[in-house]
Amino acid sequence: MRDLSALALSYFQQAATCYQQARYVEAIQHYLSGLKYDKSHYHVYADLAKAYEMVGKWEQALVYLDTALKLCPTSTTVLRRKARISEEKDYYQHSIQECSLSDTIPLNFTPKIQIDNQPQPKSEIKHKYFNLTVQPAVHPKTLWYICQLIEMTYHDVGGKLNHYPDNIIPISITNTNDIPVDSQVPKWASGFYDGQIHVNYCSDDEPELGVLYTLIRHEWTHLLVNLLSQGNCPIWLNEGLAQIIARPLLSYEKHALVQAKKNNTLPIRSELNQPFTSFSASERKIAYLQSAAIVDTLINEGGFTSIRHILSLLRTGTHINSALNQTYKRDVLQE
Repeated sequence: MRDLSALALSYFQQAATCYQQARYVEAIQHYLSGLKYDKSHYHVYADLAKAYEMVGKWEQALVYLDTALKLCPTSTTVLRRKARISEEKDYYQHSIQECSLSDTIPLNFTPKIQIDNQPQPKSEIKHKYFNLTVQPAVHPKTLWYICQLIEMTYHDVGGKLNHYPDNIIPISITNTNDIPVDSQVPKWASGFYDGQIHVNYCSDDEPELGVLYTLIRHEWTHLLVNLLSQGNCPIWLNEGLAQIIARPLLSYEKHALVQAKKNNTLPIRSELNQPFTSFSASERKIAYLQSAAIVDTLINEGGFTSIRHILSLLRTGTHINSALNQTYKRDVLQE
């Protein structure tokens, strides 16, 4: 029995290491292997659920959280995690249902499959608004869904900010499950914009479309903000806009902000002007949420018309404080 417990612990430790390195699929495999030998620890089921959450497999996550609750019904961590994952599941699934994606692939939809000495083939598609690369290659219907989501993003986010790029935008979507551990992609990043859009997901299967749609909207917002402000947008406004346009703050995120305020760890606006990479993981999470909450206040006050006016002032070199005062005629963030 002792040997089996030691073997299970070894698997659980490997799973925790993989999770910290954002190798979520491997983490799941190690957790499941360990559970063959030791099913007595509720926190293992809870951690397995968190790994499933990171690959967008909400149903599996909730099943293992229910198992954890049978072993420890009073665990506040498990109860909190179940509430969060349930909310995420409902939001992301509903967001895709609202898109009403077409299942019928057009006859002229002809993705190109590239090998190019890569360990895995990649899908490429040229569109009038974007050039898309998905690696490794996904099912043609999944690729068709992704193209529809990007085109919806082009029109919806473009409509909010009243801007559409003049050039075709390169977009790459990568399954980080196949990226080497020493990859230059930051482990905490799910996407970034550097003149082109990069979106990352982790899965042993097809991507979770609700999450992918949110990531695409986030990075497309960064693209438009950069174009509209000529790179003069402060970090908090840029990140806050990307967060809020991508999706609204969920209740557990609002609760995190309330707790940070109670703990006196809520960053002020001036602190949000430094690169978020300089924050610790917990500080970075709150910085993103606080930026989104500030921007949400600005949008509620003056709509996207005011946001567009701020960006146009920033484009001319106007300081953000002056741009806010000129737009709202008062210090709206101090009220």
